[in-house]
Amino acid sequence: MNSRHLSIAAAVVIAGLAGTDARAQDLGGVYIEAFGGASMLRDTTVKGAVAGKATFGTGPVVGGALGYDGADLWFRPEIEFAYRSGDAGAFAGGARGDFASTTVMLNAHYDFDRLGAFTPYVGLGVGYVTEIDFDITGGVAPGQYNDTGGVAYQAMAGASYAATDRIGLSAELRYFDAGSRTLASSTRSITADYQTFELVLGARYRF
Repeated sequence: MNSRHLSIAAAVVIAGLAGTDARAQDLGGVYIEAFGGASMLRDTTVKGAVAGKATFGTGPVVGGALGYDGADLWFRPEIEFAYRSGDAGAFAGGARGDFASTTVMLNAHYDFDRLGAFTPYVGLGVGYVTEIDFDITGGVAPGQYNDTGGVAYQAMAGASYAATDRIGLSAELRYFDAGSRTLASSTRSITADYQTFELVLGARYRF
């Protein structure tokens, strides 16, 4: 996704955020959300200057979002920024490393009928990888390997709880996919896949 396409997509989401009327304001509105949880990077076969199968422990995922939940839209648009990482155990002759990314995502959620104070939902997101890096120590080719750009996707399913009229809490499962990445240091390069499964908890405030 180049910058022009991202700008167009962002404009669509922002239009959704701004497209409110008096009735919609009574039933929903713009919200901000902070979230965090556990990110489980899938094992990947690293190729290039460092070669071997990397297995990761559970790492953090944290981020924030700006969205709109008005009744005048059948979906809930959202702009999200997130950071996630995972540490690789020893592989490829004693190499270890931290595989991390930052992304800007455009999400669309569908909220099902409310069940008491709970609202189940599903969502899809597409976005831009602002940075992805694999910082490797030990082994035959230690260094900072990084890349920027490219498209990432994610799918979400969860439920939110209305603590008050303005405050909501949520829990969701996510699958995130940034594809196969070629990451370069000053003199070398490696190729590795970047996909994660995540458990995320969030807190939302609606204006």
